[in-house]
Amino acid sequence: MIIYRYFAREVCFTTLAVAGIVLVIAMGWRFSGYLNDAADGLLTRDVLLILMAYRLPGFLELILPVSFFLAILLTYGRMYVDSEMIVLKSCGLSPTRLVTMTLGLAAIVVSVMVPITLWLKPAGEARVAALFREQRNLTEFDTLAAGRFQSLRSGQRVTYAEELADDGRLNGIFITELRGEAGPGPKDVVTVVADRGAQQLDVDGARFLVLRDGQRYRGKPGDHDYQVIDYEEYGQLVEKSQARARAQRRTAIPTWDLESTDPREGSELQWRISIILMVPMIAVMAVPLSRVNPRQGRFTRLIPGMILCFMYVVLLSTARSAVEREQIPMTIGLWWIHAAYLVLVAVLLRNERLVR
Repeated sequence: MIIYRYFAREVCFTTLAVAGIVLVIAMGWRFSGYLNDAADGLLTRDVLLILMAYRLPGFLELILPVSFFLAILLTYGRMYVDSEMIVLKSCGLSPTRLVTMTLGLAAIVVSVMVPITLWLKPAGEARVAALFREQRNLTEFDTLAAGRFQSLRSGQRVTYAEELADDGRLNGIFITELRGEAGPGPKDVVTVVADRGAQQLDVDGARFLVLRDGQRYRGKPGDHDYQVIDYEEYGQLVEKSQARARAQRRTAIPTWDLESTDPREGSELQWRISIILMVPMIAVMAVPLSRVNPRQGRFTRLIPGMILCFMYVVLLSTARSAVEREQIPMTIGLWWIHAAYLVLVAVLLRNERLVR
């Protein structure tokens, strides 16, 4: 029991360290994309952290198993280099018991992976899809950030507001857009400036931004024939946000609602189960891969181990797509990959003389 607690402490600490580093990098990359969307007016700033929270289970679904695999390689490799493993084996730690303890550690990870994969990730994906639907119902001025230029229609329209009040009123408004027929010729540039404005609905339900005390300019660049209008009140049609529409994806369907006979949903169900089954498989695979000569260093087999682990994930992902396209029968599905890696693990254990 003392030896098991020692192994558990070392492996769990390394797993958390590796997972934490990879998670920060992955979430930072995703968050930067959401920040760009917010800067372009596709998302409101108040949903960014909420989106990241709902995305967290999806990141952990793959990061946690891979981090656990790397933690075993690093921890056991260090123990071989420091001759700790040799001492433990001389004190009665058999190869079979080492594999058994590793499977015990894998059971802990599996107990964490089950709720993440089967419940938390689908629920998070469903909430992300709902948030994006809500964002599409917002107007361009709902997603406007004070003091920042917002580009719409692929740069055909730019909107700016110096101040945004809590009640939705805007101050220091600048709107410019290109109008005219598509073609190589110059288009009219329409620029509207106003001291203040607010959104209103007309009798037909259309939403307008009612601007007050400003000017409207229209003309072609390089042409001195500009139309200038001073106004006390001017109505500007408000467009809905251009947030990307996202259809209901199979990843957002609750696990208990997935149809195992449907290729699309069945492939997703097999994927979720496969991610869980992968944990004990790669854990046992890491045991023979971590055995190194003290003179070689503990990182000797790290790269081969990482290649085998990532190939596992890539093969599962490829097989899922093939099942979805009905290129692989549902009965075969993703299970043949687990069978192939089971044979590989048995060969590795035999070669390392861990199984007699």
